[in-house]
Amino acid sequence: MNAEIVGVGTELLLGQIANTNAQHISDALAGVGVDVYFHVVVGDNQRRIVETLRVALERSDVVVVTGGLGPTPDDITREAVAEVTGKPLVRDPDLVGAIESIFSKLGRGMPAENLKQADLPDGATPIPPEGTAPGFRIEHEGALLFAVPGVPWEMKAMLAKVVLPELRERAGGGTIATREVIVIGLGESRTHELIADLVDSQTNPTIAYRAGSGAVRVRLTAKAQDESTALGLIRPLEDEIRDRVGIHALPRDSVSVGEAVGKMLRERGATVAGAESLTGGWLGAELMAASGAGDYFLGSLVCYSSQSKRDVAGVPEAVLAGPGAVSEEAAAALAEGAARRFGADLGLGTTGVAGPSEQEGKPVGTVFVAATLGGRTQVRHVQAYGDRDHIRALAVTSALDLGRRLLQEQ
Repeated sequence: MNAEIVGVGTELLLGQIANTNAQHISDALAGVGVDVYFHVVVGDNQRRIVETLRVALERSDVVVVTGGLGPTPDDITREAVAEVTGKPLVRDPDLVGAIESIFSKLGRGMPAENLKQADLPDGATPIPPEGTAPGFRIEHEGALLFAVPGVPWEMKAMLAKVVLPELRERAGGGTIATREVIVIGLGESRTHELIADLVDSQTNPTIAYRAGSGAVRVRLTAKAQDESTALGLIRPLEDEIRDRVGIHALPRDSVSVGEAVGKMLRERGATVAGAESLTGGWLGAELMAASGAGDYFLGSLVCYSSQSKRDVAGVPEAVLAGPGAVSEEAAAALAEGAARRFGADLGLGTTGVAGPSEQEGKPVGTVFVAATLGGRTQVRHVQAYGDRDHIRALAVTSALDLGRRLLQEQ
């Protein structure tokens, strides 16, 4: 069984809000064994919504539409579905009562415009409202359409209560399981070279890549009758990939390098601190992102100027005057200064040139990161690329990965 997700709303096309609904629905449908083949977004225009739904119903077994179920004139999903299916809109008296009851409980009078939310294409089955907007389901020429609100919490509730149970039964109880091997320090091309034969011979599980911010996520996806069986199909392939990429792979079940470092620190009862220049607090933010980060993260010094590197992090004047603020020596001194100032076991340091112009004769994208642990300091030079934010993100990933490797080697 395959599905298509259609988001309705001009605000999505304008970029005013992100289409997080599609992400949640795709993940949920995978859990009940339904393959999602298409994501489509269309604005609040009935002609274009009708065209979009007509194509979706022709090529997909299931169509999940989000948005356009409110009481205002631009909420026209009902009208579009009615036109596509050739069914007139009929006012459902039970939904009228349900909507009136909601407003009564809120102690508010119901505007007359809200009555249009009780209008459904003839033959549609209503989905009780979670807020004030009911949803509905309707079958058309062998395809099944669910219309749910665009408000995320309302959509999620309807999905869990109505949509997923029906689709789980129709899909025969199967599931799609996914795991990732996160690879750092190899790049997408080199990662592919190491596992190209596995990609060429893939069937079930399948293999895909997603690269960004210095990491390559190798996604393994398997389909089976239950999650345990699907994960059993994935495990030997995951083990083989991990063997091939070696130390470049984050530990199993990691979701990010920051989370992996935090888990390793917690297991060892150790602590971490940072001193960062070009990353400007991003390193600290990544370290504190995981729940329970207070167990191991002591703090991070943001030392952007040469003076603050010297006075706050203790970078020697001779380093600043000699190799410079953007150098291996400065990165090492920042990491060691962070560990010293906070009394941390692991110290991390970042420095570099994020742009827009070169610094100390070094080109934009020059990055040095360092990690110190147990009296041992390592420095990594990274030639980053992209805009300022991408360069900073690469620096954060590289610094955390260097710290991870020291922890693994200890």
